[in-house]
Amino acid sequence: MMSIQRRMPVQSRAKATCDAILTAAARVLEDHGDAAFTTNRVADRAGVSIGSLYQYYPNKESILVALAERAERDLPSRETLNQASRMEQVSPLRLGIRNYIGLLPDSPIARSHALEAVVSHRGVEGVARETDQRFEDSGLFGGLSANERFVLSRAITGVVQAAVREGHRDLKSRSFEDALVALARGFLQR
Repeated sequence: MMSIQRRMPVQSRAKATCDAILTAAARVLEDHGDAAFTTNRVADRAGVSIGSLYQYYPNKESILVALAERAERDLPSRETLNQASRMEQVSPLRLGIRNYIGLLPDSPIARSHALEAVVSHRGVEGVARETDQRFEDSGLFGGLSANERFVLSRAITGVVQAAVREGHRDLKSRSFEDALVALARGFLQR
């Protein structure tokens, strides 16, 4: 597992620059594919100099890891899921799965590259550990034993990761969400 060092943005202008770079990276992947995914193209699309890009992201892999990490920070807490489920009149389980899928970039190509970069950076165990923690924090694993948490987490993430790796186009569809909710409910109601 390699370590990717980068300068962390502190000021709002620096954060805006990083956001612009990450948004541009996702669009470059979506519009041009991985063969055209270069730091120069990303910098140009973001409207920043290549030097500015390299201040925060030393290489393409670090951009992809940051793209995935940006999405991860948006996963809601247990309280937020419960409030939203009452307002939207859907189960916290459905909202948790919806938010987990929603973390992924819209482009199948960007999804695949972001997943591979994160696995390369953190390792399979690191990705699994962090995913487990996000599910735990969201309250989706309330009352489950360690083995039950392990099995349910791997069932959900395994399906999502397979869909990402195989370029499944319906990953963000309601029917895919329904299937994951049915899988989780079937496990929880046994």
